[in-house]
Amino acid sequence: MGEREARVLHFMVANGGVISRAEALALGMTPATITRRVRSGHFRVGGKGIYVLPGVLESERNLLRAATVALDAVVSHESAARLHSVDGLDPRRVTVTVPVRRSNRFVGVIVHQLTDLTEDETTSVDGLPVTDPPRTVIDLAAVLPAGLLAEVLDQMVRKRLTTYELVADRLEATARRGKPGVVKLRSILESRLGGTYVSESTLETRLLRLLAESGLPRPDPQYRPDWLRHINGRVDLAYVAEEVIVEGDSQRWHGSPRAFQLDRRRDNLAQLAGWLILRFTWEDITQRPSYVVATVRQALSMRSNDQ
Repeated sequence: MGEREARVLHFMVANGGVISRAEALALGMTPATITRRVRSGHFRVGGKGIYVLPGVLESERNLLRAATVALDAVVSHESAARLHSVDGLDPRRVTVTVPVRRSNRFVGVIVHQLTDLTEDETTSVDGLPVTDPPRTVIDLAAVLPAGLLAEVLDQMVRKRLTTYELVADRLEATARRGKPGVVKLRSILESRLGGTYVSESTLETRLLRLLAESGLPRPDPQYRPDWLRHINGRVDLAYVAEEVIVEGDSQRWHGSPRAFQLDRRRDNLAQLAGWLILRFTWEDITQRPSYVVATVRQALSMRSNDQ
């Protein structure tokens, strides 16, 4: 083996068995030499302008190592779940994620694009960059049916890779309108955690929709009354003309000692300012909607008659 060939081989071994066309040329190979290497089987084509050593494409670990190096990618979705010791996913789906979809591809690998993946949502497994368990579940929500997604989530919790609460927190931090799988995963988490899961935004959305479907007037969301300005406070929903506040109480957001204390302070300030406060739980909104609607309607009627 000549010095040039040894240099190229050493480079490829040190980089997951991968070399780009530009790197090979920089190490002294000519276009004709690269072509001969491919024809002789010494190089396999991994993607556009990407070459790999024979055998790299035979193992998922080697394939992932090569793809992450070649594409500057992170192992994600099904492959990430397998690296986290999750069973039951299609082994044919070898998956990585890149921040920006490039024109190049990698043979045998599904390449996703995730623009919202952050560094603190990744970890390392066997030297490979991998999405951490909570982020892996969130990503899988976009590609798995609900039943299989629930199995994966439960398996990760049983193996103590994550918790339902941590996945819920991460989902609310990354969820955005239109993000695939959010509704599906929220439904699974609600079934596991009940009212302790529901986020402030989810609870408020459900409450607003219930009031709208009942034919009641639309309240002002996230209203900041004058009497809360000195503590930079706001209320969930407000009927300003009638001076009626409608609050959704989630155990997750209102169950801490600090939140409990703040709620009591706001309630007292509202009473002193002459406002009526109505508080409803997740169970009220989802299981007793007629009670919620009747209570709000009665409050508005009372206030209208008083004016």
